[in-house]
Amino acid sequence: MRLQLLTALGAVAGAACSLLAEAGGGDSNGAGPPAPIWVLPFTAGGFVYVGTVAVLPQLLREAAPLQSLLQLLALLAGVAMMAAIACYE
Repeated sequence: MRLQLLTALGAVAGAACSLLAEAGGGDSNGAGPPAPIWVLPFTAGGFVYVGTVAVLPQLLREAAPLQSLLQLLALLAGVAMMAAIACYE
């Protein structure tokens, strides 16, 4: 339960930092450069890191090479989708 509480507090702290980053900067009206310019690559990098750290060791232990190949292609498709969203958003 303590680790779950620590994880939840980390999520709240991350959300607060994101909201503060978006509200900060610019003039007195709060207008300024949008935070997603740097938040999106940071978040996408975190997802890619977690995905590779959690998925790749299991892929290497798979007995069926075809299943491993399909899962690796799905991971790469997810990365490609994040890149496409970042480019065309």
